[in-house]
Amino acid sequence: MSESTVIRSQHNGSCALQNAGHYLNKLLGYFLVGLLVAMTIAIAYQITSRFVFNSPSKYTQEFLRYALIWLGLLGGGYCFIAGRHLSLPILIEKASAQNAIRLMLFNALVTLVFGLVFCIAGFQSYLDNQAMKTAMFQIPVGILQLGMAISGLMIIAAQAIELSRILRQKTTRVTDLLFIGLVVFAVVLVIWGLTQTATFQYLVSYQLEMFSLFVLFAVFFIFLILGTPIAIGLAFSGLFTLALQVDFAPLFPTAGQTIFNGLDSFGFLALPFFILAGSIMNQTGLARRLIDLAMLIGGKVPGSLWQSNVVANALFGTLSGSGIASASAIGGIITPVAKEKNYDMPMTAAVNAASAPCGMLIPPSGALIVYSLITGGSASIISLFIAGYIPGMIMAFAVMISAYFYAKKLGYQAENTTTNWAEKFTILSRALPSLLLVVIVIGGILGGLFTAIEASGVAVLYSLLLALAYRSLSFKALFNIFLETAIVSGVILFLIACSGMMSWTMTFASIPDTVGQLLTGFSESKYVVLLLIVVVLLVVGVFMDMSPAMLIFTPIFFPVVTTLGVEPVHFGIILVYALALGVVTPPVGTVLFVACSISDQKIAAVIKPLLPIFALQLAGLLLVTLFPAISMFLPHLFGL
Repeated sequence: MSESTVIRSQHNGSCALQNAGHYLNKLLGYFLVGLLVAMTIAIAYQITSRFVFNSPSKYTQEFLRYALIWLGLLGGGYCFIAGRHLSLPILIEKASAQNAIRLMLFNALVTLVFGLVFCIAGFQSYLDNQAMKTAMFQIPVGILQLGMAISGLMIIAAQAIELSRILRQKTTRVTDLLFIGLVVFAVVLVIWGLTQTATFQYLVSYQLEMFSLFVLFAVFFIFLILGTPIAIGLAFSGLFTLALQVDFAPLFPTAGQTIFNGLDSFGFLALPFFILAGSIMNQTGLARRLIDLAMLIGGKVPGSLWQSNVVANALFGTLSGSGIASASAIGGIITPVAKEKNYDMPMTAAVNAASAPCGMLIPPSGALIVYSLITGGSASIISLFIAGYIPGMIMAFAVMISAYFYAKKLGYQAENTTTNWAEKFTILSRALPSLLLVVIVIGGILGGLFTAIEASGVAVLYSLLLALAYRSLSFKALFNIFLETAIVSGVILFLIACSGMMSWTMTFASIPDTVGQLLTGFSESKYVVLLLIVVVLLVVGVFMDMSPAMLIFTPIFFPVVTTLGVEPVHFGIILVYALALGVVTPPVGTVLFVACSISDQKIAAVIKPLLPIFALQLAGLLLVTLFPAISMFLPHLFGL
């Protein structure tokens, strides 16, 4: 066979693989949208049956419980195919072309191995749990746990396509793949050799807690630095730590069962539904209405456009709960106006980036929901929602103060335009239906009309009704909203599932107790310990996105601070506030990147005006940390 024939054959095989991936991607997208639509119908029926017939259906409860797990498992697998999983590719971006290729090959192989492990674990769980059946539908639990095997197969397929793509690049050589294989094999041999030493046996037998802590974080940060998807790093760090404590035979089934159970919480339903409601509201022209209201509120202050940007991000954050969504939606409208009015563009980007994370504290916030569920409900969702208002406003005011003095320094004047009462009423009435969503959600939970999960369903129904009233959504747009919600939810839920094994491993190895002893060794004062934790969270936030950081560090720090007498709600606000600052700091400052991209500004230019804002927000964080009443005033006022 000639060389050209071999090349042509490889090309045809690669194209066939790419085409298969495209159709698989499309088919899975339709399935995920259908699953999320079915979940939306089920939560609507659940709410209706409770309010109308005063009898919530146990069948829809069970369906929603397992549909959420499948959304996390299959959505997570789909995100590998779509290339949407979170990672930290700094080393890949800084490496030479050849080394970057080698790192990508390594990550694809590692992820493929995880897919294989996950597939085996799912199939083993299927065999082990055939006799166990669900309470209402009487479906064998083993069949439901096949979702892990299907997700594993999706990951394997995704990495096969990724390896094919990498190997087709002109700079890639087959020797690169062989080199990576030899390096991994050598590392495995070294690790195996170390496990046979007396030192290893001593550490496992007599220093298991400290050794487990070291292995857990060493493995995770090695994978993080190498650019491996964060979910995979979480899973393998938990798996390697678990291997110190259990035999090889039950290792995979235990890992699979733990990942599956990590999503088996009815409370997680609030997450995709609030994301869905925010996405629908964003597509109804909400951002433009909120900008008009924000201009009305902040229009009489020097640098009024910046003040309006902060107010708009705070208002929009009450609906989206996402810093990235706020920075893109509000920044996309503010930026052209700022250019037209000759505003300082680096400062414009800095204001947009720094104020966008306010929505992570101002409810309804996905981050606060995740924290509540990680803590097992020790901090209720509604208590966290109410507690987030004042700290969220402190974060916003820090930006407004800095913007005011910066505008005065540049000689900016307040807007000269006057708005009569009729125009004010029109602006307010246009924004009121959107803001009413927050009143319905928070008021309904506080008044005991519905739970936080039901409130998320109410938010979806209300946003859909609003979209119909505005006639602002086509069928295609609605399909894309459901698909994007499934993808975003899949990323977060899969992270939660993988971190579930890490959290379980940490508890099994008494790692929180070990960390608690280390922290209290510095001081037994809860405020000193809180300040140490804040420093750790600020450093972590620089390198890690909020979701994985919360999933890793909440189970570690939560038992420590509650033992010292810190209220769970207060610590939740501290945690989210500190990590929210991280989404604006490079190298992983996703919100900063979005704000710079929208305003077409370089990060280096934006950092200078951003630093004073960051300093004021940091001062706000210290106030929130040292004075619990700031967070707890409103929850105590409402008797929560």
